[in-house]
Amino acid sequence: MTKSHAKAHPHESPHHPHWPLAAALFLFVLLTAAYSVHDSSTWLHIRSGAEILSRKALPAADTFSYTASGQPWSTDSWLSDVIFRHLDQNGGFLALAALKCVVVAAAFALLLPLSPGSPLLAAGVLALAAAGAWPGMTETPNFFDFLLLALLVRVLRPKRPFTWGTTAAVGVIMLLWSNLNGSSAFLGLGLVALKVVKTTIHAGRGERLRFGALIAAALAGLALNPQGFAVIRHTFLGAEPAFAPRFPWLSLYVAFVLAGAAAVWVCLQQEFFLAVAAAGLLGLSLVAPGLRSLYMLAACPVIVLALGHFIHPLRDTAGRVARLALALAALFAWHWYTVYTPLRSLPGYGRPALGGAANFLKANDIRGRMFNEPETGAELMALSERPVFADQRAELYEPSFLKEASRWPGRFRQLAEVYRFDYAVIRNRRAAYPARVLDEDPDWRLAYADDAALVYLRRSGTAGWLVSSAPRRLLAPNGLWPDALDPLLAKPLTRARALAELDAWILQSPESVQPLLWKAYAFDRLRLSPKADRFLELARGRLAGRGEPELTAVMACVLERRGRDAEARRLYQGTARLARRRGESALESAVGSRLAALWRRAGDEARARRWEERAREPAAPAAD
Repeated sequence: MTKSHAKAHPHESPHHPHWPLAAALFLFVLLTAAYSVHDSSTWLHIRSGAEILSRKALPAADTFSYTASGQPWSTDSWLSDVIFRHLDQNGGFLALAALKCVVVAAAFALLLPLSPGSPLLAAGVLALAAAGAWPGMTETPNFFDFLLLALLVRVLRPKRPFTWGTTAAVGVIMLLWSNLNGSSAFLGLGLVALKVVKTTIHAGRGERLRFGALIAAALAGLALNPQGFAVIRHTFLGAEPAFAPRFPWLSLYVAFVLAGAAAVWVCLQQEFFLAVAAAGLLGLSLVAPGLRSLYMLAACPVIVLALGHFIHPLRDTAGRVARLALALAALFAWHWYTVYTPLRSLPGYGRPALGGAANFLKANDIRGRMFNEPETGAELMALSERPVFADQRAELYEPSFLKEASRWPGRFRQLAEVYRFDYAVIRNRRAAYPARVLDEDPDWRLAYADDAALVYLRRSGTAGWLVSSAPRRLLAPNGLWPDALDPLLAKPLTRARALAELDAWILQSPESVQPLLWKAYAFDRLRLSPKADRFLELARGRLAGRGEPELTAVMACVLERRGRDAEARRLYQGTARLARRRGESALESAVGSRLAALWRRAGDEARARRWEERAREPAAPAAD
């Protein structure tokens, strides 16, 4: 019989666990995951989990959307959905976020011992991978993939004879994977197949049969879920992540693609399993961007082993561990500045944008057919428990329908006639102003507004009685600049009505910042500075730490009106930088025009012209 197990590489020798390094890496990844992005699709999983617990069965058809009601649909992550529902119901956002952070951090720490010959180098590479894998660190079933992949690599990588313990471990991991996030469980099956092929290619018949048990265990684990092997049918439907770097080709992912490809070439013979596993995930990540974060984790061991051919190993002394900890602190600061600061205010799980709108609908018993943007469908499902017009489940809707729904400002009148909307819930996006189409339609009236959402009622719809006799509002809460109040405040008749609308707006959404800023602006225009000061300070306190670029721009406009040009310029410039990093070109353009006027008033014509150029071409390099 041909011996099928080569002598272990020195990197696989027994080694101490490097606890200081592991602790530093675990803490870094934990913080990176904690201060990262949140995905609105989490709401869908929570609602799905509630349905499963209520009915004691998986859904077979859609009940969340009236446009797709009755269409075949089920969840491929039922166990995650139930866990999410339980944690959200009993511990809220912090409970689910804590689970995510611990799971992701454990996954990266588990791969540290795979490179005992270069533990410092391994910790650094894993930390860089974690810093680049932030798009995958959302509260969705995908975060379990990190841990399950790491566990499977730890089980399969050692070059040792067949054991039933390994077979049992593979079966348990695949069982968890197929029930926690079945659409990506095929990755585990591929790793097991790779291990079996490599180990048995020169082995005898008996050895092949024994290692065939690994495949059998993996297949059994994959099949033991409510949908069986059909659970992987949606494998590539989540190919587009909810978040991505602003400049994808200037990202850590690209660096890991290049480093991973080179490492595979260097280590293919020495570490066939790790090299081919990384190469396979690299190829998949190029066609399925949703797998990029997972690839970066899988590439770390082979990259470290390849670097070990050129870099002399360093012992993890106390001084070196301390310097690495400082480097991790600097890397976390970079993550905070480039990822968390610009994206923290985006709506998602943990930052509900539609809570006020959902409460308004419930308090006024508004019924009928709702229009909503696809990206808000999951949140409305969970918060209002009413059928939505659309959401982002690509497997449920026709691509043409989702395309029309996502381009609704140009198609709203036609959509309203076809689907007979009675009311609309949309995000309050002031700079882009997509709500203009509803404001200009005489059959629609704005009934509710806060900083994040707007509710419109159709006068001819089932809830039209609430606004049937109401005149059109003078104020435009979906507008950006408060100087729209100037013509209203100039006339006594419209002045009284505008101030009354401001008071009603503050009363309707007492936690909002925008009506406070507009009221401060109005009092300044009426030369009531002491009253304006109180509203301005209240708004400033609420806005602190929120990272809301549009509201920060409104604050700058109020300060500009007060003659505090230097402070206004600082806020405008911060808003412009934030808008650019978030890709909000409409806001960047609007703020650029304001800054150009401020710099021209200050006598700096060169800067004024640069900001005018930015206002016309938002993708231009940043101005000073």
